[in-house]
Amino acid sequence: MKSSVPLLTLLLSLSSATVFAHHSTIAIYDASKRIEVTGVVTAISWRNPHGRITLDVEDENGNIVEWEAEVASSTVLRNRKVRDDVIAVGDTVTMAGQPSRRGRPIMLGTNVLLPGGYEFDFGSGSAYFPAGKRGNLVGYDISDADVSAAIAAADGIFRVWSTIMGDPAAFPMFKGGYPLNAAGEQAKATWDPNNNSLLQCGNKGQPLIMITPSPMDFVRQGDDILMRIEEYDARRLIHMSAEAQPPQAHSQFGFSRGHFEGTTLVVETDHITEGYFDHMGVRQSDQISTVERFIPNADYSRLDYEITVTDPVYFSEPFTLSRYFVWYPEMSVHAYECLERY
Repeated sequence: MKSSVPLLTLLLSLSSATVFAHHSTIAIYDASKRIEVTGVVTAISWRNPHGRITLDVEDENGNIVEWEAEVASSTVLRNRKVRDDVIAVGDTVTMAGQPSRRGRPIMLGTNVLLPGGYEFDFGSGSAYFPAGKRGNLVGYDISDADVSAAIAAADGIFRVWSTIMGDPAAFPMFKGGYPLNAAGEQAKATWDPNNNSLLQCGNKGQPLIMITPSPMDFVRQGDDILMRIEEYDARRLIHMSAEAQPPQAHSQFGFSRGHFEGTTLVVETDHITEGYFDHMGVRQSDQISTVERFIPNADYSRLDYEITVTDPVYFSEPFTLSRYFVWYPEMSVHAYECLERY
């Protein structure tokens, strides 16, 4: 197996805690604790936004209890060059992770000790188990990828952009502290982290979809620009003509007009449906509008992103959020294959 040092450095810089942060798992699992369960793997599902592994675990009374571990998604595994064939149904394994806050037989799985003593970590690059072959992580397929085609096809911002989730300047972008007015505070008070539409596939609209940790790219579509985001197979069409007119109806991603200021792509969006502004229950109205700036550096290895949000219904004043993306030619935008969480 050939080693690619830049990609390995990328993998090891990613924190397992941030793999799941954008799906509000903090409300379901206790990140301050770590438990281990040993059992037989009965089912594996590598899907999005999270994977699932089911175990039959014998309790202290000799009864078999079905445990479910929520693990990294297929997108995370693929883009970190992690193979999923090292764990199989029928294996007896020990799963480590964060326990349920409600005492249920579910956990946020972070590491697995395999039958042969090797460890599988779902892509964080961090070993956990002190026994066995500690630190000898298996499942990585870090090879010298042929990226020449991607490099040749890259043209300005028209390339695939990825996220370094281990850097808080890049992820997450929605961190609270917004200028909520009284209506905004009241709407947030109704938030139920265990019963909301964001737990279902495809319910992240504009601007929440821009928190995405998944790859995205820009492609030309006639005179316009199509933004393709792997998460939930989201597609945003950016109209580059000043003459483009919005439809009467609002939509999940709204109506976007764009123009270039030098190499910076500026996108103005309105006609967005009401919904959740972030993953912690802040609401947005159908009067929300956004102005985004995609700012590449000189060699197009980094794309800084700024978004200014205006919503007079729930926020007292406009405010700006920021993050950045990076270009790794070995990455690509795939089908998301989402599996409903509940």
